[in-house]
Amino acid sequence: MQIKITSKGKQLILQQIADLEQELKQVRNDKNIAYHACGDDKLANPNFHKLEQDEDILIKRIQEIQQVYKNAQFIEFDERNTEIVDIGSIVKCSFEYTNFTEEDIYEIVGYGESNIEENKLFYDTPVAKKLIGLKVGEETILSVPSGKVKCKVLKLYSGWEEVGIK
Repeated sequence: MQIKITSKGKQLILQQIADLEQELKQVRNDKNIAYHACGDDKLANPNFHKLEQDEDILIKRIQEIQQVYKNAQFIEFDERNTEIVDIGSIVKCSFEYTNFTEEDIYEIVGYGESNIEENKLFYDTPVAKKLIGLKVGEETILSVPSGKVKCKVLKLYSGWEEVGIK
């Protein structure tokens, strides 16, 4: 499956790569200092070995993110879809549990943007997958550890300003 990235996600991913590359540069500098501090006997310096491991981990992580970025499908939108739930949509839903009903608002986001504290759901999560394609008034059933939950789309917003949050 091809990963979908929005323009905001693109910025976040490029910043993440830059941050990791800066961290890698620092690890390599620290590794060089540790190497020279122990002379030819680098085997006797456990810090050197940890820095080598950190370097390998950072290199692999950077390569993974770059590979995702290289193969991604970039999603551009000028306006949020207010007709049907899609990537970029801000959607208000009611969740009907056995004993109570609650409402929540989520933004469906692309790769690298999810943040549950900001109610941003990655489009590939189980909840977002069930919501994508629904219109206002339509319902779906979600499976949760406690059983089934009826989820109804109440409203789609054109922006967070309209919601009154952020």
